[in-house]
Amino acid sequence: MFNMENRMVDFKIKTIKLWFLRRYEKMVESKWTRLFIITSIVQTFITIIIQSLVVGRNQYASSFFQDSWQEQLKIDNSTSFECKANIVARMYNIVGENIIILLSNVFLLFFCYDAIFNQNTIQIITVVIVNYAIGIVAAIQIVEIHRWKDQAVECVPSFKTFNFKVEFYEVPSIVILLLCATMMGFFTWKLYQQFGWNIYKRIGADRNMQKIFRSMLIFVMHLKLDLFFMVVLSVVACVVLSQNDKLHSTPLYWFHVIVTVLIFILQGLAYHMLREESHLGMKIFIGLWLIPIADFIALLIKSIGTSAQDSWYFFIIFIVFGIIMALLTIIWSIIVLNNFDKGLKRHLTTGIGNIQRPPITEQTSQTQPPSRWAIDDEDDQSYP
Repeated sequence: MFNMENRMVDFKIKTIKLWFLRRYEKMVESKWTRLFIITSIVQTFITIIIQSLVVGRNQYASSFFQDSWQEQLKIDNSTSFECKANIVARMYNIVGENIIILLSNVFLLFFCYDAIFNQNTIQIITVVIVNYAIGIVAAIQIVEIHRWKDQAVECVPSFKTFNFKVEFYEVPSIVILLLCATMMGFFTWKLYQQFGWNIYKRIGADRNMQKIFRSMLIFVMHLKLDLFFMVVLSVVACVVLSQNDKLHSTPLYWFHVIVTVLIFILQGLAYHMLREESHLGMKIFIGLWLIPIADFIALLIKSIGTSAQDSWYFFIIFIVFGIIMALLTIIWSIIVLNNFDKGLKRHLTTGIGNIQRPPITEQTSQTQPPSRWAIDDEDDQSYP
């Protein structure tokens, strides 16, 4: 009995070691995988620091504005209370944007790791695109800050002396994001040449099967992106609606709360039905996925319906992006559905996106890849 327990402990320790070894080997498989991961880590580290400083600066700006408003109130009793409330609430939204950008970079670090471990260049290309998108969003924040200051000055003229120093905060963040995205774009081409050969060892040279597998990878990648971006959008929308006395506890608010929970359920449903190649299950997913789209469209109409002065442009852009993401997910789910029962299921074992693996041994074969490949996949073989 004691020996059996020791063997179980040894087995668990060995399994954990192999788990870490497998992931470490993927990270250091070539200089391009190392450079890609290092670039992602550096970007995340620097962006977290800068965005944290931006959050602190914006919170200080809000406090400085409120102090200035109090000073003005002592001089002029006619100072608007509504003006103060609107300005403070708007800065609260801007701080929320900062946090979203910060969390987006943390998510991208995981997304980069996941792409390298699964050796999926489709996902790596998406990392580059999302990096550029976050850079654009960070640039839009500069416009938001200037608009906020203009409105604050209209309310409290003495606030004009406050300097946001965007050249020391937002600008470096944008430069880092765009620079890292450009570098990763170059690394992606190199990784494409490195990763593509694995499909021939698991799927084979059948072009049609490669196309089916690629469609599955793209669909799964969309689910990963949806889980972050759509959930963040849903949570932010819940917070925004709860702050609005006119919208809080309305049918729209509770409908959105239900949709937020539904997104998690639909994610699990999609993975399960894809793994089982269930036609009925995938059709149910497609039908239910229209509900989040309807919810986001309703939020978009409600947001656009506000006055130009009170519009939260970041939130509007985020809603539009969420709608596009949801529509793309439906398109790829239909493509995947049409590919069911065509032979891909037998290649899938431990989960979606994972191809059958040979037992892990201390020696791995060294196979020279061809110069160009049509698809990518996870493999536990080392790249020469």
